[in-house]
Amino acid sequence: MICPHCQTNLLQRNRSGHTCSRCRKAFALDPKVEPGRLHDTKFRDLVAKATPDGLRITVEQLYWLNERRLYRFPSSDEHEGSAAGGAVLAVVALIAVSLAAGIGGFAWFLLGPVALVAAILSGQQFAGSRRLKADTPMRPGMQLPEFERRVIGRWREVYGDLPAGLTEYPPKASKPGTVEARAVMLCELPAVAAFLRTNDFAERHRVLLVDDVKKIPAELPVVVLRDLSLTALARTATLRAELAGRRVVDAGLAPRAVLAPAKALRLRHFSAPRPVPWLLAASPGWQRLTEQERNWLVEGWYCPLITLRPAKLLALAERAVERALAAPAPAAPEAETPAETRRRAERIGFLTWPQALPAQRPAPDAPSARPADGAR
Repeated sequence: MICPHCQTNLLQRNRSGHTCSRCRKAFALDPKVEPGRLHDTKFRDLVAKATPDGLRITVEQLYWLNERRLYRFPSSDEHEGSAAGGAVLAVVALIAVSLAAGIGGFAWFLLGPVALVAAILSGQQFAGSRRLKADTPMRPGMQLPEFERRVIGRWREVYGDLPAGLTEYPPKASKPGTVEARAVMLCELPAVAAFLRTNDFAERHRVLLVDDVKKIPAELPVVVLRDLSLTALARTATLRAELAGRRVVDAGLAPRAVLAPAKALRLRHFSAPRPVPWLLAASPGWQRLTEQERNWLVEGWYCPLITLRPAKLLALAERAVERALAAPAPAAPEAETPAETRRRAERIGFLTWPQALPAQRPAPDAPSARPADGAR
């Protein structure tokens, strides 16, 4: 690693005790000691990239950003290449065993190690191909409490303050606003609500940020921030039913936004598939999902909203508020029947044949026409 003070490239034996052997100054993080494979310079860079234009993030968001950095997003090409490599090595092992068995004697001493090494490498390739499948769930390398204790705690021991833009203790409530709120944002996710309060989202966008449906005032549009999971979608459908007659905007993600090859942190509960609640199954949002998206949710897959990149999460919340405040689209006119269309066309003379005018009859007292002189 590179010393954050003198920029010297230090080997592990030159940085024992979290102290640089050249400048004798202490540093906070050693990638070989603390979890997360972070050193001081990488820690600062990770915070700086996540906080452009004065954006502030929480410790939990930094934790997920580091997990994203360490996670290798699989691709179909890598999976197929690893499987092909395992098949080739398996064939080599079989050929070596066959030759050794046919020749016998000292051939086992020559070809036996070759077959053994090829078989081991083949097993590793097949195991790697399973890990590189696009539908493999992400498993965090460590838990959030360990990150807070061993990484954030260690940083505070050495430097005292966290880097600019990183907040360890976000405000527990929004600032009292002096401007009347235009909409309500219901966020039952403590981590996401903490991020919004850290960036004064409610004050800047004139919304009321609440964490309970009972705190929603009347006659204001409602924005619902949720995770992507079957439980979260069912909860949103229940909220729509409770807030019937109100404008409710679902600000969560759709499964298609996180399915492979999207670089999203896809997690999974390994349990028996859960039945879809009837209220969710009858909702238009569920019916608009494809069969693949429905199966993905029923099988226990989910994506926490806090795992999004901070700038993307903030933009998602801002777009949801704009949608809630936008005027509803006018209702589409009802389609008319073919008979109504034809009657309307006939009233204006469209698609009708011209008819001959009836012959005029002479009046009763009118004199009959006299024949011409040549007709006598």
